[in-house]
Amino acid sequence: MNITVNKKGVIIHLLVVAASIVFASFYGGPVSYALLYAVLFLVPFSALYIFLNYKFLRIFQEIEVHKLTKGEDHNYRATIENAGFLPIHKMRMFVFDDRCNLYEIEDGQKLSLDIHEKKELNSGISCKYAGSYDVGIRRVAFTDPFNIFTAEFDIPYTFRAVVSPQITDVANPVLELENLINSTGLKSNRIYEDTPGSDFRPYQRGDAPAAINWKVSARLGTLMSRVPDKIEKRRVTILMQAADVPEREQDTEFLKKRDYFLEFAVSAAWHFGEQGVPVRLIYPSGAIVTTTVDSYDSFLEFYGKVADGIFYRSKKEFDEIMNMAEDQRSSSYAYDTRIIIREDPGPGEDNYVICG
Repeated sequence: MNITVNKKGVIIHLLVVAASIVFASFYGGPVSYALLYAVLFLVPFSALYIFLNYKFLRIFQEIEVHKLTKGEDHNYRATIENAGFLPIHKMRMFVFDDRCNLYEIEDGQKLSLDIHEKKELNSGISCKYAGSYDVGIRRVAFTDPFNIFTAEFDIPYTFRAVVSPQITDVANPVLELENLINSTGLKSNRIYEDTPGSDFRPYQRGDAPAAINWKVSARLGTLMSRVPDKIEKRRVTILMQAADVPEREQDTEFLKKRDYFLEFAVSAAWHFGEQGVPVRLIYPSGAIVTTTVDSYDSFLEFYGKVADGIFYRSKKEFDEIMNMAEDQRSSSYAYDTRIIIREDPGPGEDNYVICG
């Protein structure tokens, strides 16, 4: 609850109290004292009236689909009911306008309800960011008759939307850079390439100089090349290094970072999956989850989970992700290209790191 005092209303109220005291002092009688007591008890009775209005207020919100997509329009409905025995006069409603657009409901819109009256508000809605967060009506405000103070309350039941990220080309510049690092192109844990082996054959035109065994060639008096073996090409691994921010501290700035973070991850997964190149994704979903996207169906499964599935169960999982990020940079992964996506990079750091 947040209470705001209106100085102008306070001054007017004090002047009315002073005038009532003067009137009761000079004239006396039940009428003057009734007026005086009414003015004196106006503030506590107004506070009680507002408290009862809030306690008997019922707000139900819904959207036509279970999961939304960032930027898409959907139908939104709010049912507001006064279940109490006192009318509600000019209640103001405030919406999450920093994270969603409600086209037919204005921020600060006033609404009055008679005893046991119910009203329905319909609007289109679009969400600005990917992720899981509250949308729609966020709080209500009541003001006393003298406009002395305004009491704002968070509504008891908010609506939590699960918003899927858009699939864009935001990751393409990074993936093109990854191609430059891997001279043989995008590499997969299901594709193989030739490498010099331990068997030999006479040199053939087109053999790489590195494939020639000079010692054997000198002993036999003719050029001999190693017979190529098949080895596994480099794998692509994406580590999603999410920030650990408590839900109560997830403000607009956090939502913007989470939006870019999710959009980058799904766009990268789609880029590889569309080409039939498997990519391994590691991300926190309570515990640390490892999944492989190697088909349209596996991409849809990952895409369906990622919007509301990025969180840490405890600090242990966060520390594990941080240790994995450091470990991914080591040179021990000789045949693995790693892309680390940072949700909250530090000063001077990029949102991604490529190791390979």
